[in-house]
Amino acid sequence: MAVYRSDQAQVTFGTETSPGAYPELATTVAGGSITALLDGAHAAGVSELLTSAADYNSSNTGVNLIGKAVKIGGASGTHSEIRTVEHATATVLYLNTPLAFSHLDNAAVIDLTTVGIAVNDQFITNLPGVYDTVDVPDPDMTIEPRYFLGTQAKRNYAIALKGQQTFAGSIAGMVMLNARALRFPFGKLVTVPAASMVTAWSPALTTSGEASKGSVFVKVTGSGTLAAVPQNQLFIFEPNASATSARKSEVRKHVGAAISAGSGPFTLQLDYPLQYTHDTGMAVSKVTHSANAEYTHHIYETVDLDTVSWHVHMRDSGETAANDFDRRYYGGLIGSASLSADEGGMLSMSWDWVNFQGMVHNQKIVTSPSVARVPYYGVMQTISSTGGATSAIDFPTTEPYFFSQGTVSLFGQTIARIRSFNMTVSNGEEPRYYVQRRYGNQRGPNEIREGRREYSMSATLALPDSQASIDGGGRTLFKELLLEGDYGAGIVGFDVELAFARGTVGTSAVVDEIRMYIPGTTTTGSTASAAGLNSQGAIIRTAPHSITGDNPVQVDADILFRDIKIEITDNLYYYP
Repeated sequence: MAVYRSDQAQVTFGTETSPGAYPELATTVAGGSITALLDGAHAAGVSELLTSAADYNSSNTGVNLIGKAVKIGGASGTHSEIRTVEHATATVLYLNTPLAFSHLDNAAVIDLTTVGIAVNDQFITNLPGVYDTVDVPDPDMTIEPRYFLGTQAKRNYAIALKGQQTFAGSIAGMVMLNARALRFPFGKLVTVPAASMVTAWSPALTTSGEASKGSVFVKVTGSGTLAAVPQNQLFIFEPNASATSARKSEVRKHVGAAISAGSGPFTLQLDYPLQYTHDTGMAVSKVTHSANAEYTHHIYETVDLDTVSWHVHMRDSGETAANDFDRRYYGGLIGSASLSADEGGMLSMSWDWVNFQGMVHNQKIVTSPSVARVPYYGVMQTISSTGGATSAIDFPTTEPYFFSQGTVSLFGQTIARIRSFNMTVSNGEEPRYYVQRRYGNQRGPNEIREGRREYSMSATLALPDSQASIDGGGRTLFKELLLEGDYGAGIVGFDVELAFARGTVGTSAVVDEIRMYIPGTTTTGSTASAAGLNSQGAIIRTAPHSITGDNPVQVDADILFRDIKIEITDNLYYYP
């Protein structure tokens, strides 16, 4: 008998437009017909569809959509997606999760049975890293035993009742082959290609109408006859030469059919949803990619964090596709994460705690006792690494970031004898359960809110060469511990810079590294720590210089800091 094996399981992730709105197009579906039309435009993030009463109640009288999957939208050059109807009235359909895309007035709502697999429809396709184990966020059910007076229960509980549900998971010790999983505990990412790679289209392209966050189909136009757009052409939205936290620069690929030259507007089909909303008239430029192309991705802190979806795919040892066990978790907020490296090892990342709002899966029925639809069942595409036309996963081919190629700089000095480090961010997230009517047995969090952000870093390092106790003026770990970041004008703290390089890309020495700056206003070669509110750098809390069997003597330091900025330079044009 075939079994499900851990070495044939696969976890991928993707970014959501809004919490719970997992993205996936539905180009090809089977079964069903138009059962309703949207009454008015519907924005991404809503979970209630207002439909045309005349259409829904006349030509389709008696249609029962409760518990069924529906395709929403999908006219040429527009978005489509699949959701499950958990409840319905004469004119309103209540969905299991929010819409990932915006839809126009009179967009069709189609009753369906299955969805065809298409590479350009799949977006939950990023590998978080090389992982060994994953704690999947299957629901933790609160089953409450109740004890009532005057029953025959004696000392036993009389009845068990359903309570709230918690969806929480983690992925520990992911070896990073790229930094695509890095930004989500921190905030936003701005991409800047090398200046020589960016050129204006002919004539210059701008967005034609608003390109909303999460959009895959984007209209662009120019002032005259536009040049033809080949398939797989890269574009940068709102290009800029110097990234700041206010910028919204991002690169995407046109994966639709080639577009002939004309007067426009053109509709670009992007390979991944937009991370930002781009207003009408915003610049869109051409990007020329090559094996030696260099992109710098800047990560900045934000108050509201983007949520992620996870897709867990399991195929049995007999390689039988009909037996695939697929689960999709949505609305995931990275509550805490850590970056770590040990001597002789590789840079790794952990998503230590991720709270989700709910899940969908492909296990539909139970035959005995008869259950027509298992809770949270939903129609979705299988995302797998089987190759060929149905595999959208881009497996990294790069080397990891090695500890041996890293540098750590504390208070302006490169620490040559660091043995390990661990940096942790906690977002203080809190799942919220509100008094609110819900359908479809959904009792997970209504939303997950960020709390206070806290950073800490620990490092184990061997002491540097000795110096004169009285006249030696160099800054040392022991001196910094006693100074507490106060050098005579209040607590200032010190700067920290961590860098992990990977070497070269292609045939030229393209920079390929991750750099982290503390405080977040620090840049290469400059000092940013200052006294006062929102300006301090890192401060050492503990650094006991104990006498152990280690030679030279080593110290375990615990360091507090308030903010961070991260830069990744590599050959990848796309970051989610």
